[in-house]
Amino acid sequence: MNRIPARLAAPLAVTAAASLALSGCSGKSGGTKQAAPSANISVNELTTGTATSPLDAVTWSGDYRAPYSLDPLKTADYPEETILGNVCEPLLRTNPDYSLAPGLAKSWQQVDATHLVFNLDPSAHFSDGKPVTTDDVVFSLKRNLDPNVASNYADSYNPVAAITATGPSQVTITLSQPNYVFVRTMGILAGAIVEKANTVAAGQNFGSATGKLVCSGPFTVESFDGTNSLVLKKDPNYWDPAHAAKVGKLTFTFPQDPQSFSNGLTQGTIEGAFDLPVNVVPTLQKAANGKLYVGGEGSTTQNVDLIVSKLDGGLKDPAVRQALSLAIDRAGIATSIFAGAADPLYAVAGPGFFDSQPDPVKAVYQAAYDKLKVTPDLKKAADLVNQAGAKGKTVTLAYSADGSTFAQLAQVIQQTGNAIGLAVKIVALPPQQYGNLFTDPKARADYDGFLTLNYLEFPDVSTMYASYATKSGVQNFNGYENAVVEGAVQKAQGTDDLIQRANFAVQAQAQAMQDLPWIPIVAPRALVWQNTKVTGAPLTFSYMSYAWGAAVGAP
Repeated sequence: MNRIPARLAAPLAVTAAASLALSGCSGKSGGTKQAAPSANISVNELTTGTATSPLDAVTWSGDYRAPYSLDPLKTADYPEETILGNVCEPLLRTNPDYSLAPGLAKSWQQVDATHLVFNLDPSAHFSDGKPVTTDDVVFSLKRNLDPNVASNYADSYNPVAAITATGPSQVTITLSQPNYVFVRTMGILAGAIVEKANTVAAGQNFGSATGKLVCSGPFTVESFDGTNSLVLKKDPNYWDPAHAAKVGKLTFTFPQDPQSFSNGLTQGTIEGAFDLPVNVVPTLQKAANGKLYVGGEGSTTQNVDLIVSKLDGGLKDPAVRQALSLAIDRAGIATSIFAGAADPLYAVAGPGFFDSQPDPVKAVYQAAYDKLKVTPDLKKAADLVNQAGAKGKTVTLAYSADGSTFAQLAQVIQQTGNAIGLAVKIVALPPQQYGNLFTDPKARADYDGFLTLNYLEFPDVSTMYASYATKSGVQNFNGYENAVVEGAVQKAQGTDDLIQRANFAVQAQAQAMQDLPWIPIVAPRALVWQNTKVTGAPLTFSYMSYAWGAAVGAP
């Protein structure tokens, strides 16, 4: 999940017209499904194709900045999670459809509600040839519990009571309460395995641009200048030939200028990219040197939300939050601001969090989600504001000043709030100051809410609500508490019956969406660019969780 400030340095860019007056978001299209921009493949595909031949080298966009650290636990954000899974494998593999598969653990079993047992693959070894042992695995996972490491995934380990070696090639995780969802953590960087001896020897230098990184992935780090370029090279002795890399060198660049980024894609100096800004969509659709791939609805576990940052200000009354949510023209925003590369979002855990479930389970989530869909109704929203005695009340909202998408989104939310009787004030914050909203209650004190691009690395509805709508949630920035939500989330995560889990999760959702500690707005779709010489990348948000670079190669 988004544990650092909401990709604060790189809000998506915009293709909309300069003016987004409220009249441009008419409110007539609420609840409709948006058409994606024209693309080169079916929106139902999970990948961009299958690579059949090797390539000597590929240059890929590493997103909006270079990694702060190569330690897989230090920072949970786009650059780190996009890149480091290719070097430091989690205990389990995540597939493009988000399913879990054997990896360093050749098998695993949740033997009861509080015990997970992992059996290591005896052929697994690190890039220096040393075997992956239970000692390495226990050490690596326990780093998430060490306050001196300050793992960005520490909150994911809240349910963990013990991590122990229970056999020569077996590790058991004991949980403090019933939880059948924690296993998903072993398929993301929170479950990354590092070589203990090297990590201990490196000390504070581990993960730095000069610190040696020894992991078991299909790539190793050849060079990293800390700013402009990070080069991975294929490990010729990778332990799992079926998942070996096809690319000899995978170079990541970090273009800061939007125009140079666009030029790099169309001129071929950057041959692949995830998480594309929507302002490059029209250009890439016409480019002859590659293809733009657009995922379908639910192709990411991302959400654009208005976080209510305090429950004692202008948005104190749930009726006012409901009024603002009812007035928002989500479909208009998806079309105008996100160029159709997003869908209206009526629950924070939208289709991207349940589309990958088996059909009977998905049906439970879909039915509950459909009940939340609304057509914008300014009159009804204004009536709610009046009934709450909030007409003319000031509501102050913050957003990151670095980029135009959230500036225009903030303007639309301001216009919407003003139209229903609120006095909405919007404040653009420099990236660092904006980032403080996620870590410092004092920084949030002056604002009733702020806009964010949020995500979860894997799709699970209960985990999303646990993160922001429970007392211990790492993203509970406003102190929201509700016993119904707490109980339903705990029950959802404590059962291995997927139908029961869905029923409990939608109970939590129904209450949270009535109380609205967060107000969902839109869900971005997956956007992937590949040069004509490249194929094989995933067309889902799963690239944040596994060694996707090993699947990339020539068509």
